[in-house]
Amino acid sequence: MKKTGSIVLKMVFIGVVVLVLVIADVLIGAKVKERDAYREEAISSIYDAAGGSFVIKNVELIVPYVHHAQKTNYNGQKYIENQNGEYSIQTKTLNVNADVVSEVRNVGIYKAPVYSGKVKIDGEFLCNLKNNTDYTYNFKKARIGIRLKDSSLIEIPVYTINGVTKETEFGSDYIEFHEHDERYRVSRVPLLNSEFTCVEGTNTFSTELNIRGANSFRVYVNGNQTRVNVKSDWPSPGFTSYDYLPVKREISDKGFTAEWFVPFSAGDGDKIIGFDYKQPVEVYKMLNRAVTYGFLFIIVPFLVLFLYELFMKIQLHVMHYLLCGAASIVFFLLLLSVSEHISFGAAYIISSCASGLLTSSYVAAITKQFKAGIGMSGVFLLLYGYLFFSLKSEDYSLLIGSIFVFIIIAALMFFTRKIDWNNLGKNNLKSPEETE
Repeated sequence: MKKTGSIVLKMVFIGVVVLVLVIADVLIGAKVKERDAYREEAISSIYDAAGGSFVIKNVELIVPYVHHAQKTNYNGQKYIENQNGEYSIQTKTLNVNADVVSEVRNVGIYKAPVYSGKVKIDGEFLCNLKNNTDYTYNFKKARIGIRLKDSSLIEIPVYTINGVTKETEFGSDYIEFHEHDERYRVSRVPLLNSEFTCVEGTNTFSTELNIRGANSFRVYVNGNQTRVNVKSDWPSPGFTSYDYLPVKREISDKGFTAEWFVPFSAGDGDKIIGFDYKQPVEVYKMLNRAVTYGFLFIIVPFLVLFLYELFMKIQLHVMHYLLCGAASIVFFLLLLSVSEHISFGAAYIISSCASGLLTSSYVAAITKQFKAGIGMSGVFLLLYGYLFFSLKSEDYSLLIGSIFVFIIIAALMFFTRKIDWNNLGKNNLKSPEETE
């Protein structure tokens, strides 16, 4: 390109460079999503190995019966047909008290919490069933059952029903249901039950479960009154994904305690109380958001280089723009790779310093002016500061971004206010070698 060459042609070449760098930024964004998917796969393997989420789907009293149904045949004669069935009674009161201890397990570089502990369950059933001409109930073959995933149990427990210890076993009937907030996961849940003689009025039961699990702890609300107490050493539980918040909770660095109380029946048994094991830092979420700001790390340094050309009367090659843009974009790749091994804050400092210093020193070298490198360092300091503050303040990121873009446009207008754009191509620009 001639020293007095076409500004328009150069802008076209710079536009092509910007397009190439934007494509590179998109590819880095795809890599972030790929690594996030790999992390999810690794964490899912940890959860599955630990038995998945601990879920109490239902606690019920089951009484077998024979229905003496009156039928009429084709001759008009009436007869009795006996039909076998089971009548399910929900709890009058249900108390769940859990004390669980967490442990962090690894698959490669990825970590996820699992837990184990004891869950004490007790409650009351009110049985007002009576034999009549239509129904005959077999009270001696009644069962109390807890419907939960067998993979969550470390050992088979015993029940204490009406003061008598009873052995338990898993029934052959399974129900399938979709895990809460896990769209594609379906659990098969059997009934852990024990046979006893049901008495009229109140029947009591209690048991203690040795459990293991991961990801979450859930209790479906089915009875007339449900109370759940949980004590855990995990410091960052999540309660907001469920239908009822705790009535009491205390959270500290050493763990948390929480209490739920639902003093009424919750309809069809699809309401859930519980908590999730939240990871304190969502690195890939912040990385995904960071990559969306990549265009700023292309456009802003390019504007600064263009202003250097105008005011320092130098001419930079398109390759200079390309290399400076590549050094700016590689920041996001560094941030992705480094943050997988150390904290996000430390990774951000290392990546920003590496990329910013590389670009600034290169600008000082190609312009032969130290102050140009210092100026570029200041620009990157503003860029990295803006990006970090935006990532940490998600609720205000739009406001911050709008103000930042406004400031960039205002600064560009201020510095170029005296430029005669009509005669810009006639100005003699010197190459960096001629400025010496």
